Amino acid sequence: MALKGLFFYLFTRLLIQKPFCICIQKIICKCIEIRIQKRLPFSKLVYVLLCKLIGKNKKGEDLKVNAQRIEHVAIDLGYGFVKAISSTTGKRVVFPSLVGKGYDLGIAGMFAEKHDDESNIYVEYNKNDYFVGDLAKKESRTVSRIFEQERFGHLYTKILLNTGIQLVTEGKVDQINLSTGLPLDFYKAQRKDFQQSVLGLQPLVKWKSGELKGKELRVNINNALVFPQGASAVFSALINHEGKFTYPELMDAGNLIALIDIGFRTTDYVVVEIQEDSSFVPKVKLSGTIDDGVINLHQQIKEYYKQATGGADLNEFHMSRILKNGYVTYKGERMDFREMIESSKNSIATNISDRLKAVWVEEADLFEAIFLAGGGGQLFEQSIQPHFANRIKVVKESQFANAIGYLRLGKRLFNRVS
Repeated sequence: MALKGLFFYLFTRLLIQKPFCICIQKIICKCIEIRIQKRLPFSKLVYVLLCKLIGKNKKGEDLKVNAQRIEHVAIDLGYGFVKAISSTTGKRVVFPSLVGKGYDLGIAGMFAEKHDDESNIYVEYNKNDYFVGDLAKKESRTVSRIFEQERFGHLYTKILLNTGIQLVTEGKVDQINLSTGLPLDFYKAQRKDFQQSVLGLQPLVKWKSGELKGKELRVNINNALVFPQGASAVFSALINHEGKFTYPELMDAGNLIALIDIGFRTTDYVVVEIQEDSSFVPKVKLSGTIDDGVINLHQQIKEYYKQATGGADLNEFHMSRILKNGYVTYKGERMDFREMIESSKNSIATNISDRLKAVWVEEADLFEAIFLAGGGGQLFEQSIQPHFANRIKVVKESQFANAIGYLRLGKRLFNRVS
């Protein structure tokens, strides 16, 4: 009885106090209401009050965390493919960086085998319909990649960004800490504008097909970090998911380590110097961007096809078939591209290597290691190896190297802030 008396005495005193007690008054009032409704013993009422005062639930979990979960997502908006990763689930997606106008597939939709995954993305964004990724490649009458240098403000970039985030979070989280990147040559000039352009509440996305079919989702990007491409891939190459060195033998102070990141439109190259504390710092004069990549191979295949057919054009769908199978059937005849593709790959690899050596000169002979990353890394590996004495190491999961680097760097920085 004495405890009850003390409790209600404090409560009545709080009622006449100034603002600092207003929130406590509300909590106590709510607790009394709970007691009346559920007939809680007085001891349990005090326990509920204490839990609310310290911000915990009955299991000792933080109430604020339960109320709002923030997920860290890394996304690499490449010219060729979008790569996205969730820090919470570890889920990854990759799909072509293609967007086209969407429409009712009609009879084609009736007969086609339907897959509700990233190969069949059909969304409504800002009240307009779009096919994204593989579906755009197969079905859009007009399909676009975004090649502008300042492409972060483009509508299609925003569609690709939101699609990637929602796929890896599976529509379960709406508060996002985002890590992404830019090519080295554009990084300094565009980082702040890119960062600002992605922040805030995003438009509603209505999923008409794909993994999230039937859902209407939007995300709020609370924070965004923008990293330099290539340099982030170095982080992925040298440090594993446990935060340990993948190649401890390379981490002596003064060692120079190079990475070549062959993407769809550009090739980023970066050289870092290992420091006394095993951190690494980019060597600016030995790092940069080359406007050569997988697109050069596409252009040469298109030109070969145009000459062989008397001027016919080749769309994205048939381009991917040629790269996969090495041939295409034209007017009933098989047109073989395999020899032409190998010759083109060797020519492009020679051009990239020559431009790298023009920057690196004799320094290249002193590099402790040279890594190869990017979606084009695997495609051009055999062609580029002889130019560097066959000592190139391919980064594990090379297509995701930048996205993995963004994720690991972002988690470190976001955790420091929080």
